[in-house]
Amino acid sequence: MPDSIWDSTLGQFRDRLASTESVPAGVSTAAVSAAFALSLLEKVLAVAAKRKNFSGDLALAESLIVQAREQALDLSLLADRDVIAYRTRSREMIAVPIDVARAAVQGLALCEQAKHLVHALVAPDLETAAALLTAAAKSALLTVDFNLQQLPEDHPYRAEATVELTPLWQRFRADR
Repeated sequence: MPDSIWDSTLGQFRDRLASTESVPAGVSTAAVSAAFALSLLEKVLAVAAKRKNFSGDLALAESLIVQAREQALDLSLLADRDVIAYRTRSREMIAVPIDVARAAVQGLALCEQAKHLVHALVAPDLETAAALLTAAAKSALLTVDFNLQQLPEDHPYRAEATVELTPLWQRFRADR
């Protein structure tokens, strides 16, 4: 078994997901999907910015490309952190899915900023990136919901995380 999800092929990762092995599972899959979505966003912006008739803000496009790349790398690390968190049964079992959801929402903000920069040819890819990021955020929040319920009601981290997550839950529960 590879130390990192990213050391395996996509086929190996798929097979690990299908196995009875406890991890990787939902959160790592959400993080990987979100990382792929941000890589797709990076591609969409690069293709759009290279068009001869590009009339958008090139500096903004380049900034969004850099941000998408950085967030994709962060999500890649979160996928591996999730595996470790599950194995060690640490507080990270709540922190990592929160971080995945937060990063996915930040990725959605990048997609929103990119909308006026892309042309019709790559617009479906931009919407695909946004759909994947939405699904990743919702998936991570499902795990947060479950993991928080495992804590005693008077646990201080439960209250702290609930306050932090309330706006995210409200946003995505309205979409269900």
